[in-house]
Amino acid sequence: MAALLRQLIQLCLLRAGPQDLPYSPQALALSATALISVQALFAVAQGVTALGTALRAVITAFLLFTVTARLLRMRGLENRTLQTQLALAGTGLLFALAMMPTAMAPVPHAGSKDPPASVMVYALTAIVLFFWKLRVDAAIWRQALDLQPAPAYALTVVLMLAEALLVLLLVPPVSGAAAS
Repeated sequence: MAALLRQLIQLCLLRAGPQDLPYSPQALALSATALISVQALFAVAQGVTALGTALRAVITAFLLFTVTARLLRMRGLENRTLQTQLALAGTGLLFALAMMPTAMAPVPHAGSKDPPASVMVYALTAIVLFFWKLRVDAAIWRQALDLQPAPAYALTVVLMLAEALLVLLLVPPVSGAAAS
């Protein structure tokens, strides 16, 4: 497990690609389960309903397993499916854990003029992590699908937007009382 963690960190540092990960269904199952569990814990902490949490898990699983497999199959690269899914799940987990403190940061009251400096630090950190994750995901897709950088980034943005839209459409919003 420590070796896989080192490989995933190398992937996040853009020093490795999905092809450098082991072909391990067990590692994929563990990484995907951990990713979905972290997302579920975060959703519960944010006051998302049980249905919303379950729908979020379904969206993650659908994008990770179904969409990834179909994209690779369309390019005739089915043999890369497991390692690509492991790369996406593993790096997704690392970024979810890194983003957790920024997402759980206190939100300033609506009437406050100047937010505390800590809120600004959290916001800046979240922005940096978002763009870093965008870069890592694009590198994974570029290598997995043999794409040029521009189409890899475009695909990554489309997939991120699709995920966000699915969550917005399917996951019930948190009520104001539960969110505060």
